[in-house]
Amino acid sequence: MNTKVTESRWDQSGKILFTALKGSVDESDISVWKNTLSTAVSLIPENTEFKVLLDLNGFEPSSLSAHKAMRNVIPELLASHGLRPAFIDLFDEKPEMTITCEEGKICTAFANVHHDENKMADYRKRIGGDRQQFFTDKDEAAQWLNRLT
Repeated sequence: MNTKVTESRWDQSGKILFTALKGSVDESDISVWKNTLSTAVSLIPENTEFKVLLDLNGFEPSSLSAHKAMRNVIPELLASHGLRPAFIDLFDEKPEMTITCEEGKICTAFANVHHDENKMADYRKRIGGDRQQFFTDKDEAAQWLNRLT
């Protein structure tokens, strides 16, 4: 994928925060993406339950530093909105992570979309659950989120 995508949007009707990071991205692209995510989160009304769909289909960090800049963004977002990130369970030594609830905005589910079928299958097996799942198809992820109450 040659086209960079760094976007986030709040869907009030479905109560889903959509965010995408695609293409060959560097640290400045990660910064732009984080800003779009922050703006979208600010649009979520206080005391609202919401779900997150992260679309990384085609994501290719241009460097290790770009990957490092990106990899904590979503776990920190989830943790700061009441959902313990399943990613923590991928590590032998679990990182310290405080679960809080900023402005009463509560994340109730997370869907991660990525083009690596093997990675997503491994994540589904190792850390997937009834509130956090891993997909290769964005539409399938959205349908899963929409079925959750």
